Amino acid sequence: MKKFHIFLLAIMLCLGVTLAACSSDTDSKSSDGKTKLTFTMWGGEADKETYQERLDLAKEKYPDIDVELIYIPKEYAQKVQTMIAGNTAPDIMQLAEEVHIYSSKNQLAPLNEFIEEADIDLDARFGSVYNNYSQDGNVYALPDRGGSLIVYYNKDLFDEAGVDYPTEDWTWDDLLDASKKLTKKEGDKTVQWGVGVGDWWPLWMSFMYQNGGGVLDADGNPIINSPENIEAMQFVVDLIHKYKVAPSNKDYANMGDIGADQLFAQGKLAIDYTGFWNIGGASEVEDLNWDIAPLWKKKEKGTIPFGSGLAITNQSKHKEEAFKIIEFLTGKEGQLPIVENNQDAPANMELLNSDTFLKRDFANHPIDTETFTKSANMIIELPLIPEWNEMQKLFTDNFADVWTSNASVEDALNKTQKDLEALLKK
Repeated sequence: MKKFHIFLLAIMLCLGVTLAACSSDTDSKSSDGKTKLTFTMWGGEADKETYQERLDLAKEKYPDIDVELIYIPKEYAQKVQTMIAGNTAPDIMQLAEEVHIYSSKNQLAPLNEFIEEADIDLDARFGSVYNNYSQDGNVYALPDRGGSLIVYYNKDLFDEAGVDYPTEDWTWDDLLDASKKLTKKEGDKTVQWGVGVGDWWPLWMSFMYQNGGGVLDADGNPIINSPENIEAMQFVVDLIHKYKVAPSNKDYANMGDIGADQLFAQGKLAIDYTGFWNIGGASEVEDLNWDIAPLWKKKEKGTIPFGSGLAITNQSKHKEEAFKIIEFLTGKEGQLPIVENNQDAPANMELLNSDTFLKRDFANHPIDTETFTKSANMIIELPLIPEWNEMQKLFTDNFADVWTSNASVEDALNKTQKDLEALLKK
C-alpha cells in the first residue's frame, strides 16, 4: 500500500507539472492557436504609433503571431525590471546602453543561433554598430533605430564670418579656428557662441575616442586617465574656460536654463553637435538656415551611436517566433516606417544607403542626409559594461567641478580612474 501511495504521488506530481506547463503554454496562445508575444518600448506617442505600424507590417508576414505593444513612456528600466522580477517579462524589449546590465543578469537570450539559422550577415545589415549589443561572443540584440552624434551648423553665421562649412575632414584645429571666428561679443557679453559643448557623456567621450583614447582597454580595464584622454578632455574644457567660444553651464542657466539645441534654434549658436532628433526642432524655425555634417576628427574618426536595439528576454516561451519579429523589424521593410515618419535614421544599412532615406525631406529645406551614412562608418564601440549606470554617476560626480569652475582635468580623470578600478573589482 505504501508503495502504491508513492507511485500515485509520483503520477500526480508529473501530472501537475504537465498541467502547469500546458497552462503556461495556453497563456501565450490565443483561442485560435496563434502565438501571443509582448513587446515593451519607450518614447513619445509618435514612437508608439510608428512601432505599431511596423508591427502591423510584421503581422502581414506572420499572421499566426500576435504582438501586443506595451508602451512605457516613463521609468522604463525600473518597470521592465519589475516585470522580469514578477516573472512577467516581455518577449521582446527595446533597449540601448543598458543592454549588458540585463545580459549580465542572464535576463536576455543570446541570439547567435537564430542569426546563424537565418543566415544574417550582421556587418552587411548593420555595419559595426551591432558590436555595442555584443558581449563575450554573444549577440544580445539586433540594432533597430540608428543615428549618431552629428554636426549641425548655421550657414548664415558661417557666411557672415567668412568661414567654410564643416566637412567630414574637419579636425579639432578647424573646429577651434571656426569657433573663435564665429563667437561674437558686445562689450563683456557674448551674444553669439561658436560651439556648444557640455557635460553630457557623448559630448566629451567622443573626443577621447577621436584622440585614440577610450574608457576601457581591450581587456576591460579602465584607462580613463590616459594621456590621450587627458588631452581630449582638456581640449573640450578649454573651449569653455580658456577660449570662451562655448557656453558654460552657468551661461546656459543665465540664458533661461536652456541647452545647446535651443540656443542653436535661436540663431545664437553657430555649431551644435547632437542627434537626429534635432532635425525636428531646427525645422520648426522657418528662417533658420542650417545643414548637417559628420563629426570632426583628431587622430581618427569617431562618433557616438544614438540608436536602440531589440532583444528577446530569457523568460520568453516563444523565442523562435520572437526572433522572426525582430528579424523583420530590423530588415528594410520593417524599418521603412522609421524613415517615412521622420522618426530616426534606420539601423539597416541597405535602407540607410537607399534613395528612400537619402532623398527624404526630413527638414523644411534640403539637408545633407548622406551625413548619417558616413557617420555609420565612424561608430565607436562603447564601454557598455554591466556597471554602466554606476560608471555614469562617477563621471557626473567627478567632472562637475571641471565644467563649472575649470578644476584640474588631470586630477578629475585620475580620481575617476581609481573609482572605476574599485567599481570593477566588486
